[in-house]
Amino acid sequence: MIDVLELPFDQYQRYKLVADLLDEVRPPGARWSVLDVGGRTALLRAFLPRDRVTLVDLEASPEPGLVLGDGARLPFATASFDAVTAFDTLEHVPPPRREAFVAECRRVARRYVAIAGPCQHPAVEEAERLLQRFLKDKLGVEHRFLEEHRHHGLPDRGSVEAQLSASGARVTSVGHGSVERWLALMCVSMYMDYTYELHGVAARFFRFYNENLYRSDHRAPVYRHAILAALDGAPLPSGRGALAPPETPPGAVARITELAFELVGFERASLRLREEREVLRGMVATLKEDLEAHRRNLELALVEGNNARLQLEAACVQIDRVREILRENDAKITELRRELSGRWKNIKRAIGPRRPPP
Repeated sequence: MIDVLELPFDQYQRYKLVADLLDEVRPPGARWSVLDVGGRTALLRAFLPRDRVTLVDLEASPEPGLVLGDGARLPFATASFDAVTAFDTLEHVPPPRREAFVAECRRVARRYVAIAGPCQHPAVEEAERLLQRFLKDKLGVEHRFLEEHRHHGLPDRGSVEAQLSASGARVTSVGHGSVERWLALMCVSMYMDYTYELHGVAARFFRFYNENLYRSDHRAPVYRHAILAALDGAPLPSGRGALAPPETPPGAVARITELAFELVGFERASLRLREEREVLRGMVATLKEDLEAHRRNLELALVEGNNARLQLEAACVQIDRVREILRENDAKITELRRELSGRWKNIKRAIGPRRPPP
């Protein structure tokens, strides 16, 4: 089981809000069947551990019980689930299919439909633009989901509420995530997410927010709304039990400020480290060039040495041949000497003994 308090604050916000709203109107001891549309991560199961949560998504995941299907054409019978949820999903549906998506969520639900996510608002759209700029300029990344927000445009909350109301449901919306705080915390969160050394710090930071700031973080304008539709006379939640007054708890700002200064210090140290790494990379590159030059010189010396060895071997062969010839000549000279010695003896015998002169 995951520790939900260590989830990124933006994920915790969306799931915790809807889970609390559903728990507010849940009959004591009731165990509901819930369909999470676009829920391939299965995070809702951690927030509704008593319920039977079915997942449906266009994309596959290793989570058990995931059904591949289109939210605008759900492969389930009418009124199949006590509650149908969709978390930060509607904004990724192309606008021509959004009405069908909402209608399908309404069709397969018996009691409640909960659609949570960002909706059209100048402050929300500006915050997303600034976040995209931060990600591109600071981290050098293009965020797929934010790009889909920009491409499709955010849903109109009034239109979704009107469609659900026209279907006979009673509808309420609960906002959460003060947009200015959301932007600042998303920049910090993304920075830590893309910096491996800060992952442990991020988990502790998320726990601090989720435990201390979540319940009061709904001062307007907000980033996200949970649109909740109650069907067939089911009671609507008030949301009062899920959230506290929108007042920052004492000491919370100081903790966030402390973290911000620590991250600034970390960034400066990281910059110095990167500069030192660049110097080291230059030194390593120079050493590699020197080693390559030495390698080439050694190869040349080895080639020259090999040539000299071959020449020496050839000379040795020649010397051995000369020695062989000299041995053959010595043998011939010895033979000639024996032959001359014999002939001399024959001559001496032929001329007889030497007489003295008269």
